[in-house]
Amino acid sequence: MKRKREAAPVAPSEASDRSPTPEAGEDKFQFGNNPIVVLKVGPKKIRFDVHKHQLCKASPVFEAAFNGKFREKGGIMNLVDGDVHAFEHFVQWVYKDDVEIPLEGEIEDITAQTRELINVYILADKYDVSLLKDHIVELLFDAVRPWADEAARRRRIALRTHIEHAYANTARSSKLRALLTACYTWHVDFHWFTEGPGLNWLYRNPEIATDLAINFASRLESGKKANPFAKDKDASPFLELRKSVGRSDEI
Repeated sequence: MKRKREAAPVAPSEASDRSPTPEAGEDKFQFGNNPIVVLKVGPKKIRFDVHKHQLCKASPVFEAAFNGKFREKGGIMNLVDGDVHAFEHFVQWVYKDDVEIPLEGEIEDITAQTRELINVYILADKYDVSLLKDHIVELLFDAVRPWADEAARRRRIALRTHIEHAYANTARSSKLRALLTACYTWHVDFHWFTEGPGLNWLYRNPEIATDLAINFASRLESGKKANPFAKDKDASPFLELRKSVGRSDEI
């Protein structure tokens, strides 16, 4: 669902000790009935100026922070452990309902882009932005469906670090976890799991290994008809809120 677009956010910058704060009886951040709030992200406190209405509408966490009983004073919130790059994409989503991270180029590019998408998902999960999480999952789903060609097969090696990162920063019920484990279940040769690096990786990550075992059991029981990446399937099983638009591209 598209939200009414407002003016673009102020570009992030190094926070200053002289950042403006509202004085008594005056809100210097006010634009009509939609004031600006300030988010200082990361250890360097990179500053993001965002319209409060759009921010609070997107995230119940920020709604509670700026409009709740224990709301942040002065319209300023420090997010010291925040990922600045992920937050840039989050602000883009707040205003445009979109995240522009194309999964294309060389293998190294795709590896970095995938990690960036996962970081945005982790941020969206932290601030309870389910629509953004679904959007990220759909982008990743579309990217992994063509994993039948040899060039694409090489990408999954880099995904081992991605799946570890996702598991370290999401809950057990995470749809991102479900998507990434499904990728391994349906796109990786069985021998990879019983030999060399693959086997050692599973020993080091028992939680991932458990989820993969459950997925493999389902695959063996149901056969190819259960493949969630088949040409007649969409991302719906991996979404939290909405159905995926049907796609006709073949794997």
